[in-house]
Amino acid sequence: MVFPTRDIRFEPARPEDEPELRRVMRETAMDGTIRLAFAREPSFYAAAAVEGPVHQAIVARDPEGRVVGLCSRSTRTLWVDKTPTQVGYLSALRLEEAYRGRRQMLQRGFDAVRALAQADPATTLHMTTIFEDNAPAIRFLGANLEGFPRYRRIGTVRTLALPTWRRQRVPAGLALRPGVDADLPQLAALLHSELRRHPLAPVWTEADLRDPALCRGLRPSDFTVVERDGRLVGCVALWDQTAYKQSIVMGYEGGLGTFRGLVNLAAPLLNVPRLPAPGEAVPHATLSHLAAEDDDELPLSLALIATASNRAIGAGYSWLTLGVGDGDPLGDEVKRHYGAIEVRAALFLVSWPEGHAAADAVTARVPRLEIATL
Repeated sequence: MVFPTRDIRFEPARPEDEPELRRVMRETAMDGTIRLAFAREPSFYAAAAVEGPVHQAIVARDPEGRVVGLCSRSTRTLWVDKTPTQVGYLSALRLEEAYRGRRQMLQRGFDAVRALAQADPATTLHMTTIFEDNAPAIRFLGANLEGFPRYRRIGTVRTLALPTWRRQRVPAGLALRPGVDADLPQLAALLHSELRRHPLAPVWTEADLRDPALCRGLRPSDFTVVERDGRLVGCVALWDQTAYKQSIVMGYEGGLGTFRGLVNLAAPLLNVPRLPAPGEAVPHATLSHLAAEDDDELPLSLALIATASNRAIGAGYSWLTLGVGDGDPLGDEVKRHYGAIEVRAALFLVSWPEGHAAADAVTARVPRLEIATL
């Protein structure tokens, strides 16, 4: 049964809502050339913990108590204009199909999220991303209608899916090796010194890297590091999150849907990854914690990615995902060399009147979001 909007309650999620939160995430796909559902099995809250030390969820509940929609808010410390800043991230905006297109549903949901933000005075900035394939949402939310938060677009996030279909050549003369536990202090120092140049990149500490919730499933040996004169000058991690976060293919549009079978027939001959069938998860890992010293950032980053890609082949991953900002030369190099599939998302600062000043003070430059934590 579908209820009128006035009968829907918006409130913080309860622990016992966890199965319903997973159901909504699993059953609501994001439209695009590849329709994806971002599942959070076997625990919504375990998956949410990697987004930040604070995570909250608002649910839309019908009169029978059933969850028909949700939205989440997480906070963590990011680099904003080279200053560590507490930033909120709004994500997982999901509504069952029967309740989509109702302006009042969205407005009441945003009012509930605003209440969470007002109760957290240490966090004055909020951001969100919207896939560019979802043009209606970008138009609607970007119109800054009365009663809604203000959306200010500050950039574009490019998620690149790199096929691991061949071994990569790694430049000679670089001391590349897997990380070890003793590297963690140096890794934290390297990430701190180099990521501060990249807007909205995470601020990582050694404690964060050792935190089993923030870095769930990430081991020191998952890092590849570059060593020079006894110190670390670059790093990247191969982070497998599929034990708690899954990207499920729900369908294909256009040519991909028509020719998926032919592509998969040719895949073994061409030594390229097959396209998963609807209902299957994409077998992938994420390239995260990418940092390299400024003077050699691009060549070191490419060498690190090549080495991680070779490691991924041995581990059985068909795809690697990497997040870069539009205008970052790394993204163009990776896309050209690997033939990567690209998904673009608009990046917005989201603010209510009490937060407009903080949002306006942010300088719009090329972002470097950590997509593994989104």
